[in-house]
Amino acid sequence: MKVNGVVQRVDGAYAWVDVSVAQGCGRCGEPGGCGGVNIARPFGGSKQVLRVSNDSGAVAGESVSVVIDDGVPLAAALRAYVAPLAGVLAGAALGTVLAPAAVVDLYAGVGALLGAGLAVLLVRSRRLPWSGSRDLPVRLERGGSASSGECGR
Repeated sequence: MKVNGVVQRVDGAYAWVDVSVAQGCGRCGEPGGCGGVNIARPFGGSKQVLRVSNDSGAVAGESVSVVIDDGVPLAAALRAYVAPLAGVLAGAALGTVLAPAAVVDLYAGVGALLGAGLAVLLVRSRRLPWSGSRDLPVRLERGGSASSGECGR
C-alpha cells in the first residue's frame, strides 16, 4: 500500500510526514479497488502525521510516498487474532484432556484463559516467527506525486 504525503520536518534519522487518505484513483475505496488509501486509517482521521525512518534522505517540504509492504497487514492480523485464538483453543483442549470428569468445563475455561494469555505474551515478546518488531513497518520513497490514474500500489 502506498499513500502520498509531504515531509513536515526531519529530525535525525526520522521524518514527520503529513499524509492524507483522500487520495487514490477513485476506485481505491470501492469494492474491488486496491484500498491503497487505507494506509493512514489505522492511525485515525483523514489526515495524519506519521514518524517514518528517513532512509531515503528526504527533506522538509518534499513530496514523498509512505509505503507499507503487502505482507504487513497479514502479519498484523496473525499477531492480533490468530495467535490468541489458537491459544484459547489449545488451552481449552488441554484443560479438557487434563480435567477430572466433574469439573471439565472449569478446566477448559481456565485453560482457554491461560492459553490466550500465553499466546499474547509470546507475540509481545516477539518469539513467534511473524511477531515482527515494535517499529512501524513503513518506508519512504522520494518523489511521491503519483498520477491520478495510479491506484496506490
